[in-house]
Amino acid sequence: MTAHRSKVRAFAWLGLFVCLAAAGLPAREARAENVPTPEEYVDHVGGDAHVLAPGELKLDGRQQVCGQRPTVIDSQLDDYGAAYPGFLILNPRLLSQVTTAVKQWIFAHECGHQFRGPDEEAADCFAVQRGRRMGWLDEQGLEEICTFITPSKGGSMHFSGAHRCEYMRKCYADPSVR
Repeated sequence: MTAHRSKVRAFAWLGLFVCLAAAGLPAREARAENVPTPEEYVDHVGGDAHVLAPGELKLDGRQQVCGQRPTVIDSQLDDYGAAYPGFLILNPRLLSQVTTAVKQWIFAHECGHQFRGPDEEAADCFAVQRGRRMGWLDEQGLEEICTFITPSKGGSMHFSGAHRCEYMRKCYADPSVR
């Protein structure tokens, strides 16, 4: 995944949301700080963007769930996926170009931001450990993810793909993951 404007904006809002929550401010006050609802996001981006309720998303026939968070489908998003506080965003046009394991990892990575915050390594680790626990990620799938991510040079949002792959291999192999 590359660093880009919409993802930077998403994580800036996520960071603001986390800071407000840590300060004890209720979600409605965080909303006052321009954190959009999924419906507001869809209204803003227009096009074919639409909201799927929690549990409605299927990737290659497999149901995807991220707690009670909805998923916005946005074919104009300039990355495979992104996360805003309370919802995920996926680009089906780009996802159609990758393997099932990579699709599920992208979803789980963005879901990881919902539970682990803006830290990219934490979201990567969350994703591969979730995949291992749930049984959709095996060593072959991890290699598909590494093949996908390794060419990434890294930037302001992510470490290089090779670094991320090495870290994900360690997370995947963690014996405490059940």
